[in-house]
Amino acid sequence: MQEKVKYFLETQEEIQQKLNEEAKKKTLLSLGLTEKIYSPNGWETDEYPYFEWDTVNRVGRYYKLEPLEVTDEEYAEILKYADSPIKSNEPSEKNSIATALTVIAWSIFIIGFIIGIVVGDGFDHQIETTSAITFWIISFISGLTFLGFAEIIKLLTAIKNK
Repeated sequence: MQEKVKYFLETQEEIQQKLNEEAKKKTLLSLGLTEKIYSPNGWETDEYPYFEWDTVNRVGRYYKLEPLEVTDEEYAEILKYADSPIKSNEPSEKNSIATALTVIAWSIFIIGFIIGIVVGDGFDHQIETTSAITFWIISFISGLTFLGFAEIIKLLTAIKNK
């Protein structure tokens, strides 16, 4: 066999294997045959987009879904039932409302802090200091309120997706 033909056939076999693995992964994910991998630092990232509330430790945890490891025989058996209607356990994408409220909350924190510094930098220090502290307290409470609403929406989304 010529070297070019041999190389072409080997390359095509590798490409086909990769395509089959991707199809297998998508099928297992769509059927809900997954396991949760939790974020090691507990933070939300692009890699760990899903959220759930841990009722035992009373803390929110971010995770990603990975398909279960199955043998070729198991996968062939799974494919027999793949066309039947099975509800997926995969949560929906991030909630845009919760993201928007989080951005608004952090904007309030930052802008309130800056305005407090600007207002507090005056000649009559007693009045200016009181005004600065007032701005800081108001922005802190407002920002926490928005963060609270964002967290409630995240928790409700997680409950809805169960």
